[in-house]
Amino acid sequence: MSNAFLQRLTHAAVLSDEELAAVEELCRQPKDVAAKKYLSRDGDEMVSFPVVLSGWAARYQILRDGARQITRLLLPGDAFYFDSSPDGVAIEEVITLSSCRIVNILHADMRRVIDRFPAVGEAMRSYGSMENAVMASWVVNVGRRDALERMAHLICEAHYRLSLVDPKLDEQMFFPLTQDDLADALGLTPVHINRKLQQLRQDQLITLRSKQLIIHDLRSLQQVAGFDSAYLAPRTQTPRDEERLKAIAA
Repeated sequence: MSNAFLQRLTHAAVLSDEELAAVEELCRQPKDVAAKKYLSRDGDEMVSFPVVLSGWAARYQILRDGARQITRLLLPGDAFYFDSSPDGVAIEEVITLSSCRIVNILHADMRRVIDRFPAVGEAMRSYGSMENAVMASWVVNVGRRDALERMAHLICEAHYRLSLVDPKLDEQMFFPLTQDDLADALGLTPVHINRKLQQLRQDQLITLRSKQLIIHDLRSLQQVAGFDSAYLAPRTQTPRDEERLKAIAA
């Protein structure tokens, strides 16, 4: 069975079949969660962490005036693992943006696996480094890129991250974000979002309809965004890695 979380970890570090099996055992009780449901609330005690096996979710914070800032998209294979305060309390909200398949892994169970298989701990640390790199990229995106560049960069990043867990991904991808979601992720108004989507359509770079996004010219879209995937690729895949990824995806 395909397991996006295993695929993400395999991109982060070299893991043996036994190590992958130990992590897969932690994912043995997934559940289906509808869209717009909370996976974690600010102030929750983090005894476990959600892993997104399919669907899209988001981390966000609420400002004093009630405005929402999405700080990270959680795509298939992503986990809300590293982001809690030192006392083990969540500091962000996590909500599903589409219907999702979620597994909650107890921190204690993950620690036992890491104690037995240190390479799994290395994979989680490497995954955490990728998370930090994405966060830094989002700061630059919201702080320094113009509106069109922000939109293009978010699309390019999502497409690349999805390709890590779906080697067969082509120019079309599931894209459940509403204009309000995009506004909260990019620090823009919904009206501004609408205009930039229209511009990307008019430039024949994308088509977005019924939560399906088609990228017509990925190279040109990357040029608009100034997108470089290096921050999302922590290590070079070997032929053996590629074979294992195909087996996991089968």
